[in-house]
Amino acid sequence: MPEPDVLPGLEEAPHIEINQDGSTIDLSNWSEPANRNWAYRHIDKVLPYLVPISKGDGGVQSMDAAPADLSDVRVAYHGESLCLDDYLRECHGNALIVLKDGAVVYENYVRMDENERHLCQSVSKTTVCAVIGSLAGEGLIDPTRTVDEYIPDVASGFAGVRLQDLLDMNNALAFDENFANPQADIFEYETVSGWHPGEEEHELGVLNYIKSIKRDPDLELDGVTHYLCPNTDMLVAIAEQVTGRRFAELFEERIYRHIGAEHDALFSVDKHGFTIGSGGLIITLRDLARYGMLFANMGQTAGGTRVIPLEWLDECRSGNDGTEYYLGEGFRYHNMVTSDGDAFCHLGVCGQMLFANPKTGIVVAQFSTTTMPSQGDLDFGNALYDCARAINEALS
Repeated sequence: MPEPDVLPGLEEAPHIEINQDGSTIDLSNWSEPANRNWAYRHIDKVLPYLVPISKGDGGVQSMDAAPADLSDVRVAYHGESLCLDDYLRECHGNALIVLKDGAVVYENYVRMDENERHLCQSVSKTTVCAVIGSLAGEGLIDPTRTVDEYIPDVASGFAGVRLQDLLDMNNALAFDENFANPQADIFEYETVSGWHPGEEEHELGVLNYIKSIKRDPDLELDGVTHYLCPNTDMLVAIAEQVTGRRFAELFEERIYRHIGAEHDALFSVDKHGFTIGSGGLIITLRDLARYGMLFANMGQTAGGTRVIPLEWLDECRSGNDGTEYYLGEGFRYHNMVTSDGDAFCHLGVCGQMLFANPKTGIVVAQFSTTTMPSQGDLDFGNALYDCARAINEALS
């Protein structure tokens, strides 16, 4: 499908002129606001280190069309009450899909083609929840043990820290992940991940970087979520340590090959092949929704094969444990948001979302490329979850 037809009305995007000239976008500028739409949809042409995630030899999980009237769904965004279509345009949404019991009730590709893969950013963290849960279920990982029992040579930021605290984002790292601060550590972290130019940083790699992070002596662990990517990628390192396999391979073999995906996915890795579990999953919208169905089905595939332990996912949704997150009842096992103990949800920078509610059978997935990171626009973070919640209520 030619690009002008894929992206109709781009000139109507309300906040910025979108750059669709891929010849001018590279590793040095892909994350700039004007370049994000093209770059997130063509990230395999930008990032230097990627590995394929095979969909396997099984059949594609069908998703029948069962359109539903969602015209009454309203999303509060920047002081306005918007219908879904207007909300997607206003927030620079690229696409939104809604499933009910595995059937597609709403699907809207605003600024991308349905067969394009898209960077998931922190929605990728759900893969760590799934893989760590799978390994814990087999006794290969014990969340009550500490990081240095698995990886001895870590600095004070991880020494003596239980895996459970990494899973719940309850760790006092001296690390700034405020995307609104241009001097924040997160940008150096992205560079060692291979997301920005830097020969020495690429050579250092993610694992060496996170092993050197120290504890923040001024940070009080008071039950509030301290959401940081290094916690996630340290869990990736531990998964690789106990299995002797790359995390991307573990995700492919234990999770992705079982969801009935239509397309292969990709994972961003650093120069040494270390998987960027904190943000590097690259996938089509429909396959992200199929992956979401795995959570809506409480860890079972449509064919009844269990790939994530039920007990793990029950605890993941517990509002009585974990740390307090601003959007929901708690952050538990890398489940960012819960809704009355029912839903799984994770958001990603620049407007990515995956929501799955086992009680109602609703899955909502959204791709976006906002003009600012979502951490710099809390109203949008609220809007993402409110959108999923409003859809869930409308279809329940």
